Amino acid sequence: MIVCFAIQNVLLPTLISLYSNMGAPAPDPVFVLRGAESPVTAVTFLCVAEGQRENYIAAGTQNGKVLLWNLQIKSKVAEWEAHASTSIHWLYSESPDILWSQGRCDSVKAWNIQSSSPHLIATYPLMDYLGFSSSHIIQVNNSTKLLSLPGPSQEGVTVWDVDKKFKISTLMPLDAKAYGSMMQPRWIKMEDIITLAVLYESGRITLWDWANSKILSQHQISENPMCITFDELSQTGIIGTASEKIFVFKIDSDLNISIMKEFSITNAGVSSCVIRPDGKLFAMGGWDSRIRLFSSKKCKPLAVLIYHKKTVECIAYSKGDIEDLGGGFILAAGSSDKSVSLWNIFN
Repeated sequence: MIVCFAIQNVLLPTLISLYSNMGAPAPDPVFVLRGAESPVTAVTFLCVAEGQRENYIAAGTQNGKVLLWNLQIKSKVAEWEAHASTSIHWLYSESPDILWSQGRCDSVKAWNIQSSSPHLIATYPLMDYLGFSSSHIIQVNNSTKLLSLPGPSQEGVTVWDVDKKFKISTLMPLDAKAYGSMMQPRWIKMEDIITLAVLYESGRITLWDWANSKILSQHQISENPMCITFDELSQTGIIGTASEKIFVFKIDSDLNISIMKEFSITNAGVSSCVIRPDGKLFAMGGWDSRIRLFSSKKCKPLAVLIYHKKTVECIAYSKGDIEDLGGGFILAAGSSDKSVSLWNIFN
């Protein structure tokens, strides 16, 4: 055990140094999923039931279809039109048999995918929202699940109790036009407190008391934010922007937001960002078709993954170990080039 630990602590920094060296080639994807007819705009790994061997991944496309692959046999097992003639901006798996999807200018839908023919079980309408924001879900307790979705109008966010199918509140800043379009909502859980962080086009990140439609705190950044992710273990988050700048923020016990670090990447534009489930790494999908990996603690660049020919629209980490792809957390990236690349790196 001591020997293994020592080897791990010698090899991992060496691998990180190797991948970070611009003269060393980055690894190739372990597999590439094809079959989409249009750009891939959303991706998620499905939950795995206890005792289940198979792992699945779902992708949403610009023409409104959902594709489902079995990663054990590396084959597409289902495909259906989830949102007619509109791009899918968000997919989410809460259980092995339920998949959520969101179509632009359409609605959020819950699908039962247990059978060979997925069928619709719930719909939540988007109200007059024409932007590109995704939705977000959080499980509060055994009886309550909260859904935040875009609208009404460009600046609003609507909060639903999923199980009761009840609209709880609408979050709209008083001087909404000064905030600009809502870019992305993200549920934030800190011990027993649940708040909703919302990014706005103006560069504001705002924490909402969603139950009372009140702003708790907010912070202004200098760039147009595009995406947000948050790690509950460290209580820190990442904001990707339309420029080269990336922001690392923290929320303290008084629910105040502060920027811990600001750094730049080579080329402008981040479409998606995600923190690995163990909190050690975070990844970003770029407009320049690159996937960038960083250490969470020091934001040190670890690798630039090059495979796609067009924008990396969406990225996601597996929820656990996937043995069929070499073990460890697997990173998936969906691109405008109509493919999904799968990566096993730093495991």
